Amino acid sequence: MSWLSRWWGRRVAVPPPESHPELRTPAATPPARPPAVARRRQERTEIVTPGRLRDVVEGRGYVVRSEPDASLTGLWDGYRFQLRLTGEGQEYLSVCGTWGRTVPEALGSAVAQAVNDWNRDRIWPTVFTVTEGDERTVRTEVMADVGAGATDRQLVELVEAGLSSGVQFFRALGGSMPPPREPSPEI
Repeated sequence: MSWLSRWWGRRVAVPPPESHPELRTPAATPPARPPAVARRRQERTEIVTPGRLRDVVEGRGYVVRSEPDASLTGLWDGYRFQLRLTGEGQEYLSVCGTWGRTVPEALGSAVAQAVNDWNRDRIWPTVFTVTEGDERTVRTEVMADVGAGATDRQLVELVEAGLSSGVQFFRALGGSMPPPREPSPEI
């Protein structure tokens, strides 16, 4: 037996004297919890499904469209984002944004440097370039494991982290790029 357990074993609980009834706590009434703790305990972790994700996102007032692959797409600050569950058992939530411009070939190395700098200096979002056909664009992604479930509050925080950090990167990139060339009007 350790000295600590011997020390704890010596303490004997002594009830308050009968002359001080205010010191007695009624056994039937548990102590009141603070409201924030009570509210937190009411939220339950539930399995994340595409329908539940849609309900949570629309509950925030966002307008989204359901795609055939069960993902949700929408525009946030002019940038297209896709929210989807991925993985073998749909255990990962992915918030993926796409920059609305293509990267000119002459600026490819500058954009690659900006992407590398961002990924080195920040945790979120992961930024990468994608080549589709002969065009290159930039994407952002925040991915989180929701295989054990999540509360509505956790889902909102994950989605908003992906959206806000993606928009932040796109604005920073757009501010460092020359304005896109617009076609000249036909006269």
